[in-house]
Amino acid sequence: MTGKSRAVFAALLFAAIALALGLAAAPQLHDRLHHGDSATHQCAATLFSSGSVEHSDCEPAPVAPQLIPVRPSLPVANCPQVVVRLSTSLLEHAPPA
Repeated sequence: MTGKSRAVFAALLFAAIALALGLAAAPQLHDRLHHGDSATHQCAATLFSSGSVEHSDCEPAPVAPQLIPVRPSLPVANCPQVVVRLSTSLLEHAPPA
């Protein structure tokens, strides 16, 4: 982008945001420009007036989870396996009767 086209783009963007803010402040003017169903109507003016400029009420697109390969952090072949069996009673630590 050249400097002049960047300035024109910035001016148009500023004008669009200023218009949306003006329409958010004047609901009658917003209704005159276009009518929308109040339950599902989402435009820049309604997003500004409701305070949800950073996010809309749209659901995120479903994305399939990606499988991640799992590797053991420690090599199992080099570690000896020790099995210890203790002879204890199941009720050894039971509360007193």
